[in-house]
Amino acid sequence: MNTIATPRTRHTVPPRVEPLLETVDRSARSALLVAGGYFETAAGIGEFSLSSFALAQETGAAARRLHRGNKVVYDVIVNDLGMSCSDEVCTLPAAPSAPADVSPLTALAAGAGTSFTVTRERTLRNRAARAMKRRLREPAEHPLFVLEGDEILFRSRQYAKVLAGTVKDDHVVPRCPLIVAEYFARYFARLRAAFPDCARRHVVDINSLADRDKVTKGAEIYLRTQADPDEEIVLVFADAACADPIALPYTAYDF
Repeated sequence: MNTIATPRTRHTVPPRVEPLLETVDRSARSALLVAGGYFETAAGIGEFSLSSFALAQETGAAARRLHRGNKVVYDVIVNDLGMSCSDEVCTLPAAPSAPADVSPLTALAAGAGTSFTVTRERTLRNRAARAMKRRLREPAEHPLFVLEGDEILFRSRQYAKVLAGTVKDDHVVPRCPLIVAEYFARYFARLRAAFPDCARRHVVDINSLADRDKVTKGAEIYLRTQADPDEEIVLVFADAACADPIALPYTAYDF
């Protein structure tokens, strides 16, 4: 008597999430940090923050289904600096920003049965400033950064000029790409420490389309200066509704 083999069930991934997880290994354990919900304290939580947070939750849930050993954590980046960036210049307001209210996101996470951490850009800026000051003291050890006048430039392979920071009165003032790179450094270190048994590590970072340049520059800085070969950054760009996100995966080998 012949029997018909039953095909193994494949875990389905929602269509809008599939590009975000395309490079995640289905046969080995992976650790993922999914960053969504970004907002500025001055403006508060709006449509993009809510939509990107929901996309992050959906992405994390799908990642867990890909392999039962996958580990997923969530983070929300809060711009409490009020910093705005053009191609060459970042500006800061004179007045300090208001405290961040994340209660709408907390309610969404509770409904999904998850939790998240909050990363403040002010903290990242201070950490990036200290790290860059150490680099400038040992230029031979960090040849990808060069001090020209009061500008700290990164030797990019994608852009003609990447302003990583400036030096003012012996203080380092980080610019947006360096702050983004510090974010990646902080959270890959977190994944390495928390999940040492996972073969691969991914940071899935959901951004607005307007932030494409600064986060791409920051990803290159991190991947070329600090990354391990088994680490990947997935830069995700979306409109306010996050209906059709674009995913661009990068590793150190892409540069």
